[in-house]
Amino acid sequence: MRTFIIYILLFLAQQQAYGQCNAYFGQPLSARPANYTIHATLDDAHKSIDATQVITFQNQSPEPIQELRIYMYLNAFKNTESTFLSGASNIFGQSFTDRTQDEWGWIEVDKISRENGADLSANKFYAKSDSGSPNDQSVLVVPLDKPIAPSETAVFNLKWRSKMPKTIARAGYSRDFYLFCHWFPQLGVFEKSKTGTWGWNCHQFHRNNEFYADFGVYDVHITTENKFVMGASGCLVNEKNNNNGTVTRHYHAADVIDFAWSVYPKFTVQEDRWNDVQIQLLIAPEHAHLGKRYLKALKFALEYLDQHVGKYPYPTITVVDPPFHGLRSGLMEYPTLVTVGTFYAMPNNIRLPESLVVHEFTHQYFMGMLASNEKEEPWLDEGFVTYFEDRIIDALYGPKQALVDVMGYRFDNRELTRVEYTAMANPREGIIARPGWEFSESNFKALIYSKTATTLRTVEALMGTDKMDKMLQTYFERWKFKHPRGTDFLTVLQQELAASTDSVTAQHTFALFNKGIFGTAVLDYAVTRITNEQLMAAQGVFGQNAADLTYKDGSGPTKLLSKVTIQRKGDWVFPVEVLVRFEDGATQTLYWSGEEGMKVFEISAASSVVSAQIDPQQKISLDIDLNNNSLTLQPAAAPLWKYAAKALFWIQQLFQTIGFLM
Repeated sequence: MRTFIIYILLFLAQQQAYGQCNAYFGQPLSARPANYTIHATLDDAHKSIDATQVITFQNQSPEPIQELRIYMYLNAFKNTESTFLSGASNIFGQSFTDRTQDEWGWIEVDKISRENGADLSANKFYAKSDSGSPNDQSVLVVPLDKPIAPSETAVFNLKWRSKMPKTIARAGYSRDFYLFCHWFPQLGVFEKSKTGTWGWNCHQFHRNNEFYADFGVYDVHITTENKFVMGASGCLVNEKNNNNGTVTRHYHAADVIDFAWSVYPKFTVQEDRWNDVQIQLLIAPEHAHLGKRYLKALKFALEYLDQHVGKYPYPTITVVDPPFHGLRSGLMEYPTLVTVGTFYAMPNNIRLPESLVVHEFTHQYFMGMLASNEKEEPWLDEGFVTYFEDRIIDALYGPKQALVDVMGYRFDNRELTRVEYTAMANPREGIIARPGWEFSESNFKALIYSKTATTLRTVEALMGTDKMDKMLQTYFERWKFKHPRGTDFLTVLQQELAASTDSVTAQHTFALFNKGIFGTAVLDYAVTRITNEQLMAAQGVFGQNAADLTYKDGSGPTKLLSKVTIQRKGDWVFPVEVLVRFEDGATQTLYWSGEEGMKVFEISAASSVVSAQIDPQQKISLDIDLNNNSLTLQPAAAPLWKYAAKALFWIQQLFQTIGFLM
């Protein structure tokens, strides 16, 4: 009886702790090679953390593992000689050269030992940086006393401490607001490389890099002063008042690649649900009036991605909107927790907050569940996320007006994305398919985000939306929780094109995607001239011999010859359609391979040609200049939308300024 009562009490306590969120899955969703139990205490006065940690790691490779490689990201903010800060005097417009000692951050492992008692601390060292910086300390190497054999599970106990930086980018504090991201010692990914060898994939923290880690279970106990309102990855299991002015919160997150959390005394909490997903919005009070806008867009994104990509399997999603002074921690994605950002008074007809929350949530699929390597192939995450951000926002608020609708100027997400690429001073600056650290500050977003998304949009137009969705669903279901590479996506794309599209279109579409991602060519077609000439009637002598000649005096019916000249101004060859419209309202569609530099179409018809338009359905979004795609002999004032992208380019600049961390 006593045992039964204890069971009931524990069951009820568990139900109360779960509240509206049960983090414990019946069946694992991933292989779970890397698992973490963390007990951390925040010292608000000193902006520091003391922690103990257990890493349970299974070697799922066929090779013995001789050492551990551990991310120590907070050391990126230790000094100006880290890979992240080296060569810069400011990050995202903020100078960090006048900092006091207490405003720098760092993390240090005081002790690491194996479960069998072997102390591994003495031989640990920092790996040489990718960039060659001798002072970078963002990857820790721990030689093992004995290898971890294939299929063996090894347990490591760590004691560590950290000093949080005043925020430069993402992690850190701003006054009494904190974001803890990439805040603990975390294993890299032990995997087979592209060349077929096994080893740790564990790069240093670069400015133009994001993150890459393995799937696992996180059981995290965090002690803070009870003044703080907290949000974190996963679900809150229980909360304990320590009767000394502190509270310990226990969170659990399964089948994720990371764990993040945030605290701020002034957060207001707004909650909602979508199906079985608990939504929690932690928002600065001065932004609280925007809560309904965030929640509407987020719930629409959950529904849209569920229908067009796959199921969101987690029981919760937490959105953190920091105070304005903490904005440099905003606009970022972590498993089941995203950060956004806005101004106090954001008009309803400028939907930047909605666009941001949709973008960051969509990362749950590509950064989170697919977990492609954001360091080596960032286009597989940011490009796909931007593509779906555009689709979702435009579906929710309507094309040509989804993002901005101000005083007659209307602009949607897709147009902004395309302009970010086409407005580059040099769109040939480099290929997309390369590591993030090889990009410059100026071309990172335009190429990785915008050109990739525009390439995917073009593929969608050529395949059709239904077939595009089927292809993306196949990719997601085949590779979720498995770290796909770019070659894996290409295989799925090629297979789906071959199965669902005629062979010629499939070949052209696959070649276009390859050139968009792996090439630097620019696609630009233009209609440059239209002429209509009334040819005189036949005049002269006709016949095969002198005895049978017939004379025509030119008094017969005349003929109309129209010529349409189009040019390939770019170096990207792709077949195009040309829609020709005649004065009598008739139309004719012409086709050109694009292989020559110029093509003159000669047309004999009863009516004059009055206009010609290349790519009339605007499938080829990659065309760098849509304004020269058409020419008319009867100009109309209506199509001013073509120039809206140029007229509103200042909006794009504003968005990039605000969205420096997106």
